[in-house]
Amino acid sequence: MNQDSLSKAIKDIAKCLDMSEPSGFMLSYDFNDIWLDISLEKNEYGEWDNKIYTMSMIKSKAQNLLKHVSDLDVEIYEDNDRIYVQLTEEDWTSIQNFIFDII
Repeated sequence: MNQDSLSKAIKDIAKCLDMSEPSGFMLSYDFNDIWLDISLEKNEYGEWDNKIYTMSMIKSKAQNLLKHVSDLDVEIYEDNDRIYVQLTEEDWTSIQNFIFDII
């Protein structure tokens, strides 16, 4: 999606919610026990940039994901129940086939 279309879509969503245009935007998906958040931020030029993918799943199911991302420079954190893995757009692209297989 090009920048103009993306900016328009986000403005339209904000307008529908009676809110001003945001400086960040996130889409969240729930695939049963796997959660995926995709977030964007505006850069200094007002373009939507810095796409970050955050996946989370229950700890007992996270071993394959953790093995698959072990060679990547990703941020991993956890709470009592879940493992969270933050991926840059480049890292996401490199493992997206694996991700779609587990979803």
